[in-house]
Amino acid sequence: MRNQVIKGLAAILALTLLAGCGGSKSTTPNAGSAPAEKVIRFNAGSDFRSLDPGLITDAVSGYASVQQFEGLVRVNEKGTVPGMAEKWEISQDGTKYTFHLRDGLKWSNGDPITAEDFVYAWTRVLDPKFGSEYAYQLYYLKGGEAFNTGKGTAADLGVKALDPKTLEVTLVAPTPYFLNLTAFTTLMPVDKKAVEANKDWAAKAETLVSNGPFMLKSWAPKEKAVLVKNPNYWNAAAIKVDRIEMLMVEELATSLQLFESGQADLVLSPPPAEVARLQKEGKLKFAPLFQSYYYTFNTAKKPFDDPKVRRALALALDRKAITTNVTKLNQAPAFADVPPGAPDATPGSDFRQVGGDYFKEDLAEAKKLLAEAGYPDGKGFPVVELSYNTSEAHKAIAEAAIEMWKQNLGITSIKAANMEFKVLLDNRQKGDFAISRAGWYGDYTDAMTFLDMWTTTSQNTARYNNPAYDALIKTAKTSGDQQVRQEAMHKAEALLMADMPILPVYYGNNPYLQADKLTGVYLSPLGSIDFTNADVK
Repeated sequence: MRNQVIKGLAAILALTLLAGCGGSKSTTPNAGSAPAEKVIRFNAGSDFRSLDPGLITDAVSGYASVQQFEGLVRVNEKGTVPGMAEKWEISQDGTKYTFHLRDGLKWSNGDPITAEDFVYAWTRVLDPKFGSEYAYQLYYLKGGEAFNTGKGTAADLGVKALDPKTLEVTLVAPTPYFLNLTAFTTLMPVDKKAVEANKDWAAKAETLVSNGPFMLKSWAPKEKAVLVKNPNYWNAAAIKVDRIEMLMVEELATSLQLFESGQADLVLSPPPAEVARLQKEGKLKFAPLFQSYYYTFNTAKKPFDDPKVRRALALALDRKAITTNVTKLNQAPAFADVPPGAPDATPGSDFRQVGGDYFKEDLAEAKKLLAEAGYPDGKGFPVVELSYNTSEAHKAIAEAAIEMWKQNLGITSIKAANMEFKVLLDNRQKGDFAISRAGWYGDYTDAMTFLDMWTTTSQNTARYNNPAYDALIKTAKTSGDQQVRQEAMHKAEALLMADMPILPVYYGNNPYLQADKLTGVYLSPLGSIDFTNADVK
């Protein structure tokens, strides 16, 4: 999922907040006293944008949602495993799913969980009045797109509660990854009674009702959120950790200091300057990641309404220099939208390997395109901002890109603009930007999770509008023939890269630091972090 971030507090504030908290396991108890509390301190890197599953689009909010909520299935290191549903059947044609919920399911407040909670949650996301940016993830449902676009009704949706424990789902077409998608945040259930009783139900710990292994105990914005074990979770007896403290420290150096002083057990993305040392000391680990880092152009505003300008900037960026000298984490330079890791039509094949690269760095062509667009050697190029959310890493990449465009194209009027992550996301959503840093984790392991973002009906912050592209994505979404759908997606990606509403920079990996005493944490290639099976030794 979702928009990749590295955010949080100022160094002094963070260290003051955490001073004296020590390690992540309480002092060994005296004989006869209660067992030591098991605590995980994880630096999420930012505050949450929202904790309402129907509204979450960013990675940090997603970190919390995976602990607090659970869908019909859960995806972990074992693959797709039963979640709220203990079993399911899929029709022979792949368009009908029948899910059977577990006995005795309860919300964190004790309310019973039924199939109707899923019907309510999915209908709520698709309701155009609700305004979910991720509503298109439920277009796979029969009647989903029609309802969300005002051309159908909720009564026509392909999701029904046959009884309190049985959910029937009817799809528009066979969707190979739909089962995995039911583990995704947007498709998680919500408690109708709690939601309708308070429009701000997800804004405070006192009113947030959830169904996952942990529940929110407290939330101090921009500082820390505390999650505790949910006693009403169906598998509560198997949860070993008592409390998760999600820190919100944005400075990478401070985050590293917290880890090395024992005040954090898990942190992501160390400062580039410390990478070599951490690798030499054997502290830095890498998890696979189905992710891309890119810049989004606002194609509705000059000068980025001209594809020649967009392509010129893309061709003039030295990606290898960025990954080698700036990030220093050896990410693979990106020359397409979809990263490696998605299957293609032939079993064992990879979508990226089959599709290959769609462009290459070419300064002569970049200068030619910029001149044809009316800005020879950068002359007359308007003043615009390249916005990024607070982070030394994002700042360094932005400054490197701006310097490359200056040296290679003569453009001196692109300025770096730092802002809080929430502001960055809001500006992108409103169209109040020129170029914006962005990153995307796949929501499921298929190329579609990257490609359907750029249709006119999705959370298309680039304002990209190409009917031919939309038609190809529709073909891929409605065909049950894998060869047909993969071919349509390759053609769509070729169009996308020709029009260049986004500028790919690199394909991600997931560098992290984890305390030896912390075990069982699952860092998913899809970007989520799951503490369900975690333990503190």
